[in-house]
Amino acid sequence: MINDAKFYDKLIAFFFETENCTNCEDLYNKILKLTISQKYYFLRANANEYLFYTVRFSRGVVPSIGIINTSGELIGIIESENIDYIQAKLREIYDNRNKIKGFKIDKITTTREINTADFYEVVNYALDGGQLDFRGAQFLRFYAKIHKEYEKVLERALPLDPFAEYVLTGKKPDVEHYYTSTLAISTILGLFNDDVISKLLERINSDGSVYRSIRKEVNGLLIDQALVGQALLRVYKKTWDQKYLDLAMKVYTYIKDNLKGDLGFRDIKPLDEVTKEEFYEPISNSETAIFLSQLWSVNNDETYLLEAKKAMEASYTIGGNDIRVIPRVAIAYLKINELIKSREEIKDDIRVEVMKEISCEDKDAVVYKGKCVKIDEVQSEL
Repeated sequence: MINDAKFYDKLIAFFFETENCTNCEDLYNKILKLTISQKYYFLRANANEYLFYTVRFSRGVVPSIGIINTSGELIGIIESENIDYIQAKLREIYDNRNKIKGFKIDKITTTREINTADFYEVVNYALDGGQLDFRGAQFLRFYAKIHKEYEKVLERALPLDPFAEYVLTGKKPDVEHYYTSTLAISTILGLFNDDVISKLLERINSDGSVYRSIRKEVNGLLIDQALVGQALLRVYKKTWDQKYLDLAMKVYTYIKDNLKGDLGFRDIKPLDEVTKEEFYEPISNSETAIFLSQLWSVNNDETYLLEAKKAMEASYTIGGNDIRVIPRVAIAYLKINELIKSREEIKDDIRVEVMKEISCEDKDAVVYKGKCVKIDEVQSEL
């Protein structure tokens, strides 16, 4: 792509669309007919499917155009459906291509320590009327469980999507399973049956990579690997069928062999000149931290614990101000630092991991920091 653009002296333009964009087809065809468009190497990308381009060259708006130079640097974003405006901006960016300072995602050289006080921002966000996704809703329910004075916040909390609504109210979501992440989240939340499990398994390759969607165009995105890994562990702990744990380990092995970096986990393995640049996408890394912490709870191998901490800290360092990232980091932190092993699920306690066996004679006891205790005796630092 970049070599072709260099050869023809063109800029590269990503046209971002989704399957729900009703006028993207018409707009794209109009753009291609513009004379100035001949100065660009246009690539059409579904923003949901090709997420690794979306996070690098857009702000998530659809339709939009992300423009990069032949060094792979972002030099412009056009967010408009007005063809005259688009034409003018394409001309302006091209004419100034050598003057515009390009942008590349900065690489982190160190990570910062978690400040648990930041977790309270989820509560503040809910109080201010912000909409929470399912992880934000999970954390809020946990916080209200250990701090009863915040139970009223749950009544005011606004869900961002059907999964968050389910966590907050119990209303079962009516969602399509087009994208693998939707299948995985349904399973993580316990909303699965044989059909959901069958569809989930169909999205996993023999090498442990996970397809992004039913299209099977993209595979191996960290976010999908992490969510599917968690989903497989959820089914394993419901059925105690070893094959699901084995599959979860295969998904983990793909992450370890293809996505592991020095300070975190890259969003996708290098596919081209653009994706060879290492990017520790924060939501993906925090979900990976949750997955790895769960593997640690099952296998008692410190390797997973150390990798979980690495993913969590990379996520926090890059996305610590993002309300989508904070609750995911919080959940990973609690599973790493306040893990509770139990024979059964404990409602709204995100620290709990269900075990087939625990070494406690009292059937009502849980294991916390190596000791058998009653769940009511476990305190949280939050």
